[in-house]
Amino acid sequence: MNAVVIPLLADGDRRVLAAYFGADADPSLNALFDAMGVPADPYVPRLDVAVAQVLLEATQDSLPQWGMVDEHDEVVLGRHAFGRAEPAGRLAFVADFICTINWADSGPGVSWPEAYHIFRVPGFGRYVVTASRDSADACGCTDNAIGHCPMDVPPTEAARTLVQAWWKMQVDGWDQARWAYLFDTGLVGRDEAARWADEVWPPGMDEDEEDEHGCDAEDDASAAC
Repeated sequence: MNAVVIPLLADGDRRVLAAYFGADADPSLNALFDAMGVPADPYVPRLDVAVAQVLLEATQDSLPQWGMVDEHDEVVLGRHAFGRAEPAGRLAFVADFICTINWADSGPGVSWPEAYHIFRVPGFGRYVVTASRDSADACGCTDNAIGHCPMDVPPTEAARTLVQAWWKMQVDGWDQARWAYLFDTGLVGRDEAARWADEVWPPGMDEDEEDEHGCDAEDDASAAC
């Protein structure tokens, strides 16, 4: 880790990132997670959620958001702002937006978006990719880090490797169906995102699963985690 960068990081951010990259163990992190407002029991590791909150703090206003007006004319939101356990350091994390997919439309106006961002994390020499949803329904959290890798490849290649690994984990875990369509593009265009998906879900894969199991694999598409 670059010693020049360390003083620019808030101590909590440094501890979270060091633990995520495996530089050291920190048994006191659960107390820090509580102070950061990390959900107590998400379906992914709390450390992954904490990393996403550290990296996405400055970007969170642009992340997917679900909302409705209830019977009392009160606005109910699926995503709530996350803060910090301590003052921010002098090093700002800058996100490169990759794309936003929609896993499925489970009803009129009810979608399951997931947005991906990639970060360069100076001092550790790593890329991190995060996944962000419009509510905590699917994963028990709105945001989590989905993987990291060395910064020795172009960011688009790092993004492809980590996003595909996230999708493949879900295919292997519960036969997750291919996402339905793209909401938005950034670092990756529509054709390239489709190629990424084709490598995880080869054409005809869903039809094969439907024949084998007697049901449509897209029935489980909303179970994103």
